[in-house]
Amino acid sequence: MKLHSYSLIIILLTCSFAAMAQDRNITIDINTPEFYNNTKGRSISIIKEKEIWCANGRTDSVLWEVNYGKSKEPACKDIPGLQVLAKRDGAQVKVCILKRYNPFLEKEEVLSYPYDSVRKWNKKNWPEDAIPRLVFKLPYCIGNAVTLQSMEMYFFPFFIGVDYNNPCLNELPLSVSLGRSGVAEFGDAVLFFNKPGYMHPDDKVVVKVKENGVLQDDRTSDGLIYKSGYRMKDTLVIGGKLFRIDSIGSQWDKAYLRRLTAEKRIAKLPERHMRTLAPYFEQAKEYVLLDFWGTWCAPCIAGMPKLRALHDKVKSEVPFVSVCFDEPKNFAKAKEIFAENRLSWPQVFNSTAERESTLTKDLSITTFPTYMLVKKNGDIFYSTSGDGFDELSGLLLKGK
Repeated sequence: MKLHSYSLIIILLTCSFAAMAQDRNITIDINTPEFYNNTKGRSISIIKEKEIWCANGRTDSVLWEVNYGKSKEPACKDIPGLQVLAKRDGAQVKVCILKRYNPFLEKEEVLSYPYDSVRKWNKKNWPEDAIPRLVFKLPYCIGNAVTLQSMEMYFFPFFIGVDYNNPCLNELPLSVSLGRSGVAEFGDAVLFFNKPGYMHPDDKVVVKVKENGVLQDDRTSDGLIYKSGYRMKDTLVIGGKLFRIDSIGSQWDKAYLRRLTAEKRIAKLPERHMRTLAPYFEQAKEYVLLDFWGTWCAPCIAGMPKLRALHDKVKSEVPFVSVCFDEPKNFAKAKEIFAENRLSWPQVFNSTAERESTLTKDLSITTFPTYMLVKKNGDIFYSTSGDGFDELSGLLLKGK
């Protein structure tokens, strides 16, 4: 379970880089995705209706407005959103971006879909070529003046998980994904580049990495720190080697990486938290297992029986400590849940109201549950989400 939709796990940690000298600079080509399904990591947003034409329970048309960016500058306060018309046309649904509603447009676009098909589509089953990439030049406020700048958009004329209170809107729903995307192949890996909008600085870019057909998630394994999303200047792990994302070309046609000579990137538990957890490390043979959870996290609670069974097998060598990240009013409930699940190990409490000073914040934990193996010297040997529980068990039970 994610606490924030596009948050990252690991790592505002103390990292040591052995001989972090340059090896070589690398340039890779970025390609523009033709369809939404060729991207990864873009968010889809609900948009607001502006006008509805509906009679006798049948919706003819809905005029939607995409607010892609507002400005408080006096000269720019009246910049309109992009008006998008969704309409029934016989057996078709049409999504129309027209000059009639958007006089600043240089070109119009009309997308057509079979109405019966669209009513059956959802976020998991739409055809791969159903959602094409569209680019419009839209008015933006730059330096207290209005100028046209490009924006990449994908429109979704079907339900993405939200029902409207107005039944007329449920007949012609519409959602949108805004921003800029690029895809690059690097050896056997694929890199997906995304940022919220063309006008956002490149430090807002998030890069996802797919290897062997699987997207990387937030985890630490064998001294290598993987992330579900990397930022500019972050260290990427690709093919077991370390790279840094230096920059992206101004036309988004190139990405510039740097190969790092370090073989490992060692993540460490911050010293002040080591002191707090010192009594548990004294009991450890090699590791302490930290379990990050919250009373609001259903997967955390569902996984407690398996966690208890693992603890029973390794408790003589590996102390467990649960870190409950929650509102203070729920701490008593956390103790009750522990008792109900017959969990015998200690737990510490991190208050969401004092997030900035917590272990959870210092380790950038945003995925719950997160399981982390910390060595007695503070090195974070391994971490994973709930999906990696079997691998965690294999590590702890190896040789038993």
